[in-house]
Amino acid sequence: PRAPPRSRVAMAAPPIGAPLSEVLAAHRAPLDEALARTAGARGAEHGEPWALPFVVDSDGDVDAAVANMEEALAWASGEGKAIVDAAREGVAAATAQGAWDNEEVARRAPSAEGVRPFLGAEQVQTLPSQDGTYLVYTIRAGAIDDRALLKSVTPNELSDFFLYAKEVNARVARDRGQRTGRYVAVVTANDLSGASLLGASGFRTALAAASEKSSVVHAGLSGPTLLINLPPLLGALAKAFTPLFPKKVLERLRFEAGPLRDVRSLTELLRSDPGPARARFLAEVDTVLQGMKQ
Repeated sequence: PRAPPRSRVAMAAPPIGAPLSEVLAAHRAPLDEALARTAGARGAEHGEPWALPFVVDSDGDVDAAVANMEEALAWASGEGKAIVDAAREGVAAATAQGAWDNEEVARRAPSAEGVRPFLGAEQVQTLPSQDGTYLVYTIRAGAIDDRALLKSVTPNELSDFFLYAKEVNARVARDRGQRTGRYVAVVTANDLSGASLLGASGFRTALAAASEKSSVVHAGLSGPTLLINLPPLLGALAKAFTPLFPKKVLERLRFEAGPLRDVRSLTELLRSDPGPARARFLAEVDTVLQGMKQ
């Protein structure tokens, strides 16, 4: 049975792009305490780079950080073990030759055979920002045949697929942070152009479950969430989609028009596409984020 929800302190926004040395210095005391209190449960890959985002997310509240760390460790060794193991293997294989090989990650996803025909490059992508200080996880809801998808997999299987994607992104963010010396987080861009209010409820259920779990097990790595290009039924659509996000995600939610508006398919964002869509989209996202900092 699931543990009852616990009250949470106010969560801090991740310091995207800040020098890691400064973030570590600012959180040194609570980080050391959190590491000491979880020493018996952590494995080799759960060192300082893994622990720091939990402490950042809790804004220095050690008890809150430790609670999330313990929940993340329990999930990674229990219910989420298959997801974590597959993500670890996928990222290692995807980067083995230097350049990123997305096929290595995609084929290891849970229920890949049932999901991939409906969630490919036209529907979802993760891109590095122009300066490499954050990832942009982009999903175009209107391009997803959610009813057909949920005839192929169950909502629980789909939730695991989304959690796998979030686990992969978390690993890539931490790895990039270590390479660049900057705090790297994940910005989510939900493109709602063409989205329908009459879609399959199981899709929203799966997305909500994955977001809720990820807000704990990947705490401190989730930056702002952008809801972009909402159809005219703005009020109804906003009410339909915002409950999918945990409270601390809602606190960093932003509605925007413009990014991806003229992009017919997300495949235009691929590096292999010679057009300007990728650079324009990343520049627009960066402008939005800079505005949120002011």
